[in-house]
Amino acid sequence: MLGKGSNPKRSADSQINHNNMVRYIANDLASRGYSVFADHINWPRGSFCEISGYIPDITATDTECSLIFEIETCQTYNDDHTREQLTAFDKKGGTYIIIPPVCSRDNKNYDPVAEVKQNLQNWGLFLVRVGTCDPLTGKIDYNA
Repeated sequence: MLGKGSNPKRSADSQINHNNMVRYIANDLASRGYSVFADHINWPRGSFCEISGYIPDITATDTECSLIFEIETCQTYNDDHTREQLTAFDKKGGTYIIIPPVCSRDNKNYDPVAEVKQNLQNWGLFLVRVGTCDPLTGKIDYNA
């Protein structure tokens, strides 16, 4: 199921992993008391409105803060669409990019966190935080 903000570069399997991560993060944030909007997963409250032309995968608010989560897969964490989304959302503050903890390239597994952090610096996005979510187990680390 494609959400309004789907990345056309994702394969069907990659979209399933993406939607699993959206579901895990949204459920976790809701269980922590946040008011949550989530795209892609038929979330009861629906998805958030557009921010500078893009719909965040997840928004979460409580009485103290408002957070934006952009969930990316190994195929999409370093593409132009991701950069454009994060640039739009970064203006609002409290923005996270959530990626899988392990990716594969040339039949070798690697940790994508360092590459994502370097991308963010190259893109001038110094306030975006990096987290991970395993699309199979749901294990979340908001401070990767």
